[in-house]
Parts: sequence; structure tokens; C-alpha cells
Amino acid sequence: MSIVVVVDSVDVDLVSGLVWDLGVSGIEERALPDGAVELRIGCERTIAQQVLEVLAERWAPNAEPVAADEGLDAWRDHAQVWRIGSIVIVPPWLETPIGVDENDLVIVIDPGHAFGSASHETTRMCLEAVVDLVTPGCAVADIGCGSGVLAIAAARRGATMVVATDIAADAIVATLDNALTNDVADLVEVSTATIDELDPTTFDVVFANIGAATLASMAAALVQVTKPEGVLVLSGLLGEQVETVISSFEQTGALRTEIRADGEWRTVLMKRPR
Repeated sequence: MSIVVVVDSVDVDLVSGLVWDLGVSGIEERALPDGAVELRIGCERTIAQQVLEVLAERWAPNAEPVAADEGLDAWRDHAQVWRIGSIVIVPPWLETPIGVDENDLVIVIDPGHAFGSASHETTRMCLEAVVDLVTPGCAVADIGCGSGVLAIAAARRGATMVVATDIAADAIVATLDNALTNDVADLVEVSTATIDELDPTTFDVVFANIGAATLASMAAALVQVTKPEGVLVLSGLLGEQVETVISSFEQTGALRTEIRADGEWRTVLMKRPR
């Protein structure tokens, strides 16, 4: 299924973030002569109605039947290298840029049809948190791992226990492939396990870049798997959603420590008390 919606150029990132959170397969952007942008959003029929309802609140989407993967790889023509602190994310079909030195951590990521190429603000903010929070020997969980970029970055930063989970088959395939490409397949445990199936008080850092509604519904379980004094990195949030999500986590006893912003998007850091 393909859902087509025309938006102003300034709304492209907003729409992309909203539908990625719903589990779409891919997004193709086509610039129109009047300066607007046509987005073709590939998704399974099982979530198409939900995508339509979310977009219809502000735009006028239409659904079209298409071949399974038609158009979902067009974004590759516009892919680029991203630097986030000392981490450099490189698509496998591009060259590592000049200027990368021995202190940089080059990670090769092909997201396939999963989320997580570092082109989105929420992914970049989470990668900044990897640089700031992941230390050698720590345990890390990446809930809703998408391409596996956060889990792989954590493993390359020295985490000795890394669990990456997702319910989407495309995400599992992409994470496994990317972990192998980056020589951390033996360190990153990839599975479809739900948050309730993970061992409690296990992780020093928990990443969840999965959107406001899902974060709020999983608050207690996410705090439960975090070690005392461990940090939760909550992302996929628009500015107006932050306080609702924080409130859900504060009800479990978690404490806010920082709110990071990039454009309209926010990432919240919270700590499980001792």
C-alpha cells in the first residue's frame, strides 16, 4: 500500500517522523514545481488506516495500491554521510569522507526499509546520547531498534551487553546485517522480544526512539528494565508531547534530567532512582 500526501517543504520532517513511528516501510520525497513536496509512504495494509487517520488531522492523504516494494528505495539517491560528535554514519554505497581520523567511530549503516539512517533529528539526538552516556563495559538496550544504528554504535563504543528489539521483520533483518557489517554481531543480541520479556534492572542505558504514545504506554516496563541510577533516552517526541511523556515516567518514580531539542523534535533523558 502507498499513501500519498502533499505537504509544505517545512512539514516534511514532521510528517516523516509521525509515520515512521507508526511502522511504515519507507518514504519517497518528490519536489513539486510549486515548492510543495509529495510524499509517497509505503506501508502494510494492516497499518494503512492508522497512517491515514494521523495524516488526515492536518493534511489530505490518499491511498494507492502498489507493488510491495515499489519506490521504497528512492531515498537512497539522496542519502548522505552524517557526523554526530565522534560518530560518523556512512551508507555503504558512499565513500567515507575526507577528514575522518583515528579518533572517529565510522559506522556503516544500510537501513533497508527500517528507520534509522541518521537523517532524522531524533536518531541524531539519540546518537549524541550514545556519545555522552555509553561507556566501556556498560549494558545497553535499544527498544524499537529499526536499523540497529544505536545498538551498533553502543557496541562500538565499548558496551559489553547490547540488546536490540523490534517487532518489524525489516528492522530485525537490517539490524542483523548492519551488526555483521560493523563486526559487532557477537555483541548485539537482536530479537523480537517485548519489553516485558527482558530481565528487570539489567541496563545502564535504555534507548527508546519510538514516539510519544508508545513511550507513555511502556513507561513502567522501560523503567523496570533499567538499573538503579540508569538512564532512559526517550525520543521520537514533538515539543508539545514532552510533558505528557515525562508525566507517565514520573508516575513510576523516574526523574527527568534533561530535554534536548532539534527543530520540532525532542529527546528526554530520565533516570531511574536508586
